[in-house]
Amino acid sequence: MSNGYHHNQQRESEDVKKLKEVKKDFGDEYENILNPNRDENKFINKLKEFMDKNARQISTSQLRNVFSKIKNLNEKKYEEIYSLRPKLAYVYGRSDSNAMKKLIVLLDDQIQKVKSSEQLKMFKSFFESVIAYHKFYGGKN
Repeated sequence: MSNGYHHNQQRESEDVKKLKEVKKDFGDEYENILNPNRDENKFINKLKEFMDKNARQISTSQLRNVFSKIKNLNEKKYEEIYSLRPKLAYVYGRSDSNAMKKLIVLLDDQIQKVKSSEQLKMFKSFFESVIAYHKFYGGKN
């Protein structure tokens, strides 16, 4: 077993652990992130709790960098969102923040679930809410 393989295995288990943490943070609302029929108040409350715990460890510039790529996606070509996954991997690799890594794992998992223009619209809306509550809870610059 080469060192690179072991490192990749270690990274994967770290990702799985962070995804489990995020799913626990969001509870039942995790599966509703892309659902246009979700209970908006319940969903927003879970997002607020998540951002209240994590915003101060998430860099504004990293968030804006990711958001600039997301907002320019053509909703009619929802498949374009998949091209963001390597960019998220780069942000993940450069980040020292556990909170930022959790957010990246969350975004990557949700991107994989986008299968329609409507879901892309929901993803964009979700990310806009992340930015709003990041600012609200005093995210770091």
